[in-house]
Amino acid sequence: MKILNSKSLKFLEEYLNNAAPNGYESDGQKIWMKYLKPYVDEFITDNYGTAVGVINPDKKFKVVIEGHSDEISWYVNYITENGLIYVIRNGGSDHQIAPSKWVNIHTKKGIVKGVFGWPAIHVRDHAKEAPPKLDNIFIDIGAKDKKEVEKMGVHVGCVITYPDSFHILNKNKFVCRAIDNRAGGFMIAEVARLLKENRDRLPFCLYIPNSVQEEIGLRGAEMSTNTLKQEVAIVTDVTHENSTPMIEDKKKCENCGCEYEIKHDLPEEDYKARFCPFCGEEKEDTEEFESVEDRYEDWN
Repeated sequence: MKILNSKSLKFLEEYLNNAAPNGYESDGQKIWMKYLKPYVDEFITDNYGTAVGVINPDKKFKVVIEGHSDEISWYVNYITENGLIYVIRNGGSDHQIAPSKWVNIHTKKGIVKGVFGWPAIHVRDHAKEAPPKLDNIFIDIGAKDKKEVEKMGVHVGCVITYPDSFHILNKNKFVCRAIDNRAGGFMIAEVARLLKENRDRLPFCLYIPNSVQEEIGLRGAEMSTNTLKQEVAIVTDVTHENSTPMIEDKKKCENCGCEYEIKHDLPEEDYKARFCPFCGEEKEDTEEFESVEDRYEDWN
């Protein structure tokens, strides 16, 4: 059975290509709600900007399937007298990939294009070459000085995003900035579509929140949780695949010294992550380590 269709893929492309950095998610939420509207009974929105599609609002038992709509970005931190722009993070933006990347600076006058600068290979001292860091990456928008930058509409506090757009690699691999976590928002919207098209009737109320400001502390999810007060929640988000270079997928057992594959679905602080499966089973009954169940009981 083919789950995705041309309409859903068109929605995914539009949804991904729209910039929706932390705190500025409203345009993306409008795209998401427009697509979801035929498949839900009503919407709830809150002051943070989280949008919630609702199916069966009158049912007492409440289930949530959730994604988040925001993406990491940058802010203009200060502007030098010679017209270069230094930045701070809005979420977990990676300084190491920034050099040479094009950016969109969002201003009241519209988008201003810029590029993260970096000294050319010919002029760098290879004996003591500095890596990209937050305090040495900068954006050039082609302005001759600070006054020209400000005349173009750029000021401290403007939000900055990458313009990278949606592509498909080898027919079935989706590539874009903001897959984290537009993929989740897309999945929960598709659940609503498939329920409607298959005429499935749920015996419970289904809340479908697309929360905001996840990248800076789960703020939207916290507010919606306190509002919806659901009995069950299924939260979607991305994770890392481990088939590419420099991704650690094996660890050395602290007990027997063997190498074993890391189980990425376990919390990192879980004691089992320190031991291979065989030694982990042996250690489980000792008083030296808490059981996984005890840990989860403490968290809950």
